[in-house]
Amino acid sequence: MLKLLKKEFTSLLELKKWKNFLIEGDFLSFEQSLYEMILSLYDKISELLIVHISKQKKFLAKQRELAKKKGLKKLQLRSCSLYLRTGSKVKIESYYARKCNKDYKDNRHLSLLFWNFRANASPTLQSITTLLSVLCPSYSIAKWLLSYQGAKCSFDRVRKTSLALSKVAQENRVKAQLSPGESLCGKRVVIGIDGGRCRTRAYMEQTTKKGNPKFATAWREPKMFIVQVIDQQGNNQTENLPIYDSTFGDDESFNLLEKYLSTLQIQNCKEVQFIGDGAKWIWNRAKPMLIRLGVASEKITETLDYYHACQNLHKLKEYIDAPEKEKLFKQMKDALWQGDIKKLAKLTEKSISNVKLEDFTPYQYFKNNEQRIDYQAYKANNLLCGSGIVESGIRRIINLRFKSPSSFWYPENVEKLILMRSIALAGRWEIMMKNLNQVN
Repeated sequence: MLKLLKKEFTSLLELKKWKNFLIEGDFLSFEQSLYEMILSLYDKISELLIVHISKQKKFLAKQRELAKKKGLKKLQLRSCSLYLRTGSKVKIESYYARKCNKDYKDNRHLSLLFWNFRANASPTLQSITTLLSVLCPSYSIAKWLLSYQGAKCSFDRVRKTSLALSKVAQENRVKAQLSPGESLCGKRVVIGIDGGRCRTRAYMEQTTKKGNPKFATAWREPKMFIVQVIDQQGNNQTENLPIYDSTFGDDESFNLLEKYLSTLQIQNCKEVQFIGDGAKWIWNRAKPMLIRLGVASEKITETLDYYHACQNLHKLKEYIDAPEKEKLFKQMKDALWQGDIKKLAKLTEKSISNVKLEDFTPYQYFKNNEQRIDYQAYKANNLLCGSGIVESGIRRIINLRFKSPSSFWYPENVEKLILMRSIALAGRWEIMMKNLNQVN
């Protein structure tokens, strides 16, 4: 084996050509040629070792052990293809399970299952393919970048590989992106939640004049949350990576958030601030969930995002009919910033003729959130006054990749891909890949 590898290495060396590139000042060609040689060597070494190991009795025994663990039966040696980090295909003989449990959805080729291949792609090919698929504006651009990096994949393979890894990450989404032993014990925690937008695809029974199936393109709202640790000065702690995730549905998003917080032992945190806009679906669930998880009530601070509060104050401004409209509005804004709901009520009565506060919706928005607008206390305690952490997350994670009038996503696919982009932009990609490599 060693002699064969040395022979392959020697045959690929092109020292004379590389020297000429350098002498002529063509460093680009030198780099490209050397890199291509390294990738070619990788292919040859990988194929030699994989084919050799696939025939070893010890490896076949490992496959049988895994089959027993997974409840797979009637094993038979069959040919299967696998794709390396470069996209090159290798064929080997592998045990194939002809019988499995009804609920089994994983690979029946035991060698691919044992090595954590998904969509027949190696773990590294899965990683770079999915990472580029969620960071690039389209699968086509991801395909081109893969080719530029020396990995040859078709558009269909890029898509299938990305969805295959995303599916496993989603099935293990809470533990997948957390480091071993990671917790929120003794930490100051900020949680933000809000909704993004993406356009979905749902096929109908009707067809077009050309016979193509019609599909509905409803806009839907994936609810995204962030869990962030801050220091005593209110700054993000860089050593504690943020956690992003999202799903469709109000209850579903809070159920998912609850799983994360339970795993992270939120009950042992120093304090927790929950930030959101004035939506009732948030505040009807936030504090009850934290108390249910064991967080003491005195540790919980609910905060109405100041930007959203100002937006609603502008709605109230539209009703002002007093001559000093701008001056009164400035006073209202100052009262809001001071968290003075009584002063805001007096100014509203002064500014709007015959107004009944108990029936006036723009004012009731602030009255219903009275305990969440103590911005001076938040500043004094180095807490946040706005929900920028989740707003920026929605923009970077959802809007820049998945919000487009001409992109129509299957809901089950877009949720997986949003998760993967969330993990990538939170800086948790390598953590996730290490965790998923231990799934089997």
